[in-house]
Amino acid sequence: MTRPFNSLSDIEGIKPIDSTKDGNRFGRGIEFREGALIKLLSYSEKSVNGKFGQILLNPEALNILQEINEPLAIISVVGSFRRGKSWFANVLHGRHDSFNLGPGVEGCTRGIYMWSPPFKLSNEQSDGKTIQKRVIVLDSEGIDDPNQDPNWATKLFILCLVISSTFVYNINRIVGNIDIGKLCLMTNLNEFIQEPKDGDFLLRLVILLRDFIFESPETAMAIERIFSDFDVYSLPVTPWMQKKLLQHMEEVKNDELDEDFVNEVENAIKSIFSQLPIKYIGSSTMQGISFVKFLENTVERMNSSEVSSLLSIPSEYESVIQFVAQEAIKESIEKYKERMNALINEGGKLPILWKKSSNFTEQLGKEMCKFKEELAVRNSKELTIYNENIAKELWIEYVEIGLYSNENNSFKNAEDLQYALKLFESNYNKSMKESPEADKIITSYKTNQYSAAIDYMARLGRINKELAKTMYTREVAHRKQLEASAREEALRIEIELWSREREEYEKNIEIKTLELQANIRQQKQLHHEEEKGSNKIKENLWVCIKNHIRKILSPCKH
Repeated sequence: MTRPFNSLSDIEGIKPIDSTKDGNRFGRGIEFREGALIKLLSYSEKSVNGKFGQILLNPEALNILQEINEPLAIISVVGSFRRGKSWFANVLHGRHDSFNLGPGVEGCTRGIYMWSPPFKLSNEQSDGKTIQKRVIVLDSEGIDDPNQDPNWATKLFILCLVISSTFVYNINRIVGNIDIGKLCLMTNLNEFIQEPKDGDFLLRLVILLRDFIFESPETAMAIERIFSDFDVYSLPVTPWMQKKLLQHMEEVKNDELDEDFVNEVENAIKSIFSQLPIKYIGSSTMQGISFVKFLENTVERMNSSEVSSLLSIPSEYESVIQFVAQEAIKESIEKYKERMNALINEGGKLPILWKKSSNFTEQLGKEMCKFKEELAVRNSKELTIYNENIAKELWIEYVEIGLYSNENNSFKNAEDLQYALKLFESNYNKSMKESPEADKIITSYKTNQYSAAIDYMARLGRINKELAKTMYTREVAHRKQLEASAREEALRIEIELWSREREEYEKNIEIKTLELQANIRQQKQLHHEEEKGSNKIKENLWVCIKNHIRKILSPCKH
């Protein structure tokens, strides 16, 4: 295997290599990608730090990923062992060879491998804008290997679902009960994964069907029902191709394969690339640093999880913001040191005047406070826009549709309306980004939209006036409670801010006091030494004067 590289520039800087030596090209308009394989992670069944069954990340691969500044699209190719998934991962790079293939009984890929460097791809978005992204293709160890730890197989499948923006599931020949179970897991992801409140968990699900047949009519019905949620590509494999497909695909040429099969593979690859979603952190695109941090946190949670059927995804916002904030603090400290050293060097050397350094520190503090206030305003505005959009969509979905639709779908009575309002609130609480801005929006809905909905139902005669009045009174009371809670939360945040500022102020006062005391002691010491020196000079001078006078007054000797 080609050596792993330490950075993107290591590979992007190499010269093109002759294709006969470098790889078996697929062609058909799918760009040939140069590079090398590197293991992203592995699984250890042996004891690691006293624990068994640990997922181990490869630091070299993480270093490569951290250097990526473009938005990331992550494709995971998953399937049963010895069923051709690695070959499809190769074709995503425009080649028949690359990811490990071989004719042995055991699966070749162990852990998860990635192609380095992740390649660039440009797509036109729905708004007409073209965006360039980095595509990471992951080839995972085959699932359902008889020699595989069942706990690892489950974690591997779910890990690939969690970290991907496109999930490709390869099924070969027979769709059985195991595949049905995996497909159900993919369509009912929320039952197995606890999503963070502050992020969307959206990925594109792709199924590759290789010459499939069904074990029973029930299986066929289940596949037909489940496939409505997937992008499905059927890759027809003729019997004469079967042995070559499974054992020597890295060596074949396109003209040795069935034309229909090659055409379908080409269509599947191009379709996947044309609709390739980006991995997001809430409403922000994920890049190298944020993906690495998210991957590290996810693996950490999986390693500590005792129940493999329910795994918790770390909050992308929480982990990434904390990490980026720490990096920003480190960078700020370095900049401060750099500027202070420059200030010192301007004077040649220490000491420098306290007033000069204090002015710089004071100016820095003012600029930081100003930026913090501006950031708070911007963040509040974005939180308001985000939560307003969520509320608007949910209101239309759960309430407006029952208020203004035809008689078959409209609310018949107060119970229908109350049920819809509960659904609206419940889904809003799950989807919104928790903040005072979110509380203000739900309070506004209870003040305006709730009242308007109740009045509208009353005018239609679906709610009597007394009941409408009772509902309105209850909603007003609930709204006031929310307003009080929002004020309390805002006050708590303000008090915490004041408390931190006071602590910082007291800390600065203490530092300045210690500096002043040290300066006073230094001045006293200098004064004492100067006074001592002055007295010594006076004493010596007086001795000299007395000796001189004595010489003048003494009689001359002849």
